[in-house]
Amino acid sequence: MSISSSASDHKRTAVTGVKESSKVSLPITLSERSITGFALIRIFVGYLWFQQLFWKMPPDFAGLYSYIIRESQHTIIPGYGFILQHTFLSGCTSLHTAVGCTLYVPLAGSVWIAELIVAISLMFGLFTRFGAILGSILAIQLYVGLAYTEWLWTYGMLVLLCLAITAIPAGRRLGFDQWLAPRLQGVAHSNRLARFAGWFA
Repeated sequence: MSISSSASDHKRTAVTGVKESSKVSLPITLSERSITGFALIRIFVGYLWFQQLFWKMPPDFAGLYSYIIRESQHTIIPGYGFILQHTFLSGCTSLHTAVGCTLYVPLAGSVWIAELIVAISLMFGLFTRFGAILGSILAIQLYVGLAYTEWLWTYGMLVLLCLAITAIPAGRRLGFDQWLAPRLQGVAHSNRLARFAGWFA
């Protein structure tokens, strides 16, 4: 009786050990081919951002104006239109041109510069995670404002692509982060700023 109960105890312990070990997730390592493929996706997404700079060029950023009007009228989040009307569109007198708008040019200029930063960061793999986070914020704003007026998935997929690039250090292949990351990690133990910047590389 004691021998069989001891054997069943061993069996129960072994089964419990197997169950516990199956709950522990093993780290996933991307192959060289996978991370290079992801780097090519990063470059392509950066190029998409770069391409969109040319229809809303400084000094007046005129091409952006009609999109801001549409965002203020068709937003999917209540109250967002009100924010746009009292920032970008404050003082505007026309639906067709930014005449009389007091804040339009500086705010549109900020958007243009942010998109340029995203494009450079992603295309060249320079502080890629920072560029991807900024790209996610810009894409979420586009999704909130324009999802009802254009193909619903367009900006949603752009948000997901930027979030995926944030999760994986895609700039460490075919990018400046491949050179930057080890140098920042080398001084991270003694330099808090390098430790912080190293996560974005």
